[in-house]
Amino acid sequence: MSRRALAVGFSLLLSACATATETLSGLGIPTRAGSAQVLETIQRGGYLVSTLEGERFTLSFTFPSTPECVRVLQVPGLVGYTRVGRVGDIERGATVCSANGIASLEAWRDRSARFEVMSSDGTSTYQPFFVDPAVIMVRGSFPQLSRIGWSPTRDTVVMLPRNAACDTVANATEAQLKFYPSGFPAFTLSVDDSHCAVIGVADPL
Repeated sequence: MSRRALAVGFSLLLSACATATETLSGLGIPTRAGSAQVLETIQRGGYLVSTLEGERFTLSFTFPSTPECVRVLQVPGLVGYTRVGRVGDIERGATVCSANGIASLEAWRDRSARFEVMSSDGTSTYQPFFVDPAVIMVRGSFPQLSRIGWSPTRDTVVMLPRNAACDTVANATEAQLKFYPSGFPAFTLSVDDSHCAVIGVADPL
């Protein structure tokens, strides 16, 4: 390949990156380090669920419950947030904690590009592995999550609120996952007449 062709290719790559950055910024998703307040951090199984408020966003994420993440996500606290990878990194001083999931799916959906579903089959299969008075966590395959850019979808943790309908759905171990382009919720898992809102997705620990 000639030097001219390489230069043109590099220029196009830079242009594409700049366009993507502008798009994310316009949607209210930070693309570089910015400050955010830690509003709340809750322990859920081996995860921390934390809500951050920045100048143009309020978003909730999940994190592994490591000593580093516990230190970074103390309340109250001012942290740095950088949109990298699928979710982002949180920094407090020299300590960095990487988010491994999203717990504000409606806000994330509204601020993100839409993606085609990788599979036309909306059936999800899973197994529950954690229950407390507020949430149920299940782990399995959820093809429709690709609509918000979540990938891979074949081994994912999904968080559900604790109620009678969601207890039924979780115990069924197979349900239909449906995506909604607006409003609440962003996703539901349904078994017959039992419909359960999905309130978070995360990587397995």
